[in-house]
Amino acid sequence: MKTIYSLGLLLFLFTGCSKYEFWETSKFHMDSTALADNEEVKLLYLSRGPGDNAEREYYYQLIVISQKTGDTVNVLTTADNGITAEDQDKIFNYFDIHNPVTKISQINLDNLENLSATDITDLKLKKIDKVARDPEFDYLADNHYPTVIGSIGAFSKAEGQ
Repeated sequence: MKTIYSLGLLLFLFTGCSKYEFWETSKFHMDSTALADNEEVKLLYLSRGPGDNAEREYYYQLIVISQKTGDTVNVLTTADNGITAEDQDKIFNYFDIHNPVTKISQINLDNLENLSATDITDLKLKKIDKVARDPEFDYLADNHYPTVIGSIGAFSKAEGQ
């Protein structure tokens, strides 16, 4: 009986500790026109993921609202840019897949000092096939919003300012 409890506890620890799962990127409705480069957006949700994603093996899912059109859009990005709960009322800029900010977000920052501006311009985005998801927030994340790949950053102002 003690072995059954130990086995059950061990199984719980291995399955219960990892709350993150993954979706395939094909689940999302890609629409590269849903946001323009440098468009202001308000962040509603960030999926986070298992670990720091240093090797850029998966995307984080962000849900944002365009401040220009009012549309809700998914943004798939490889870096969470240190976004915290306190950032929920801030306005960010969206950077598309051609923007150097997005390209830099996909590389190991330890190598950044060795890159020239030409190197950054010529960088190609890594092909990534999965998106981190926290099933606890599927009521938000499992949606039919248009989806873009890029990054956000450089918040420009707090809402209402």
